[in-house]
Formats: sequence, C-alpha cells, structure tokens
Amino acid sequence: MNNKVSKTNYAAAIVTGLLAFALSLLWYSPLMFGNIWMALRNPPVNPLPGWTMLFAPLREIITAFLASYLITRLEIATWQKGFKLGLVLWFVFYFVQMAGAVLWDNLPWQLGMVHGGDWLMKMLFISIVLSLWLNKKITSNN
Repeated sequence: MNNKVSKTNYAAAIVTGLLAFALSLLWYSPLMFGNIWMALRNPPVNPLPGWTMLFAPLREIITAFLASYLITRLEIATWQKGFKLGLVLWFVFYFVQMAGAVLWDNLPWQLGMVHGGDWLMKMLFISIVLSLWLNKKITSNN
C-alpha cells in the first residue's frame, strides 16, 4: 500500500455524495419508483419538518467518504474494481439489513426492493465515480 495516498479528497467525496443524493431523489420520484414507495410505505403519524431534508444527504456524503477512503487505501484505480467494491459494500451493509427488515419486520418485499435498489444504484455510482476521480491521484503516486 502506498503511504503517499493517505489524504482524503474532500471535494470528491462531497460532490459524489450530493450527486448520489440527487439520483436518489430521482429514484423515489414518480418517474421511477415513487408510486410504489408511496403506496407501500408507512407514513409517519406527523409529517416530518422540512428542515430534516437538510440532513438527508449526509448519508450519501458519509458513504462517499468511506468509499473514498477505501478506494485510496486499497489503490482501486479502475472503474471495474470500483464496481466490485460498490457491490461488496452494498451487499454487506444494505442488502443484509434490508433482507432482515423484510424477513423479520414485515417490510413488504416490494418496498425492500425499492430501497435496496436505490442503495445498489448509489453504491455503484459512488464507487465507480470515485474510482475514476481518484484514479489520477492513485496512479500519479505509484
């Protein structure tokens, strides 16, 4: 492992996380899976305050920081390896949890598929984009 590649690219992680959040907004829109989501979800008793949307992209930004860290530490310099990393991270962190919610918490499987598909799309997007974005930094330090 190359010790020269130790600094996190904050701009790459933040921009990629925000773009992943924007893709998620599209995912849950009526253009894609929003109708299924609205039909199957259990809405909260009281509507969430609008300010909570300010914190919503933090999940994607935090995920992008983790992916950025792993990509630089593991020296992932191709989109194919980024794809594999994204798939593994999705399976370990999202698929397993969503499967548990479907099996034991009575989450409708269709809703689990919508949520799981959203995070699969975001994990692959984040990992591929960051592997390409950070590729120059990784290869120039080798």
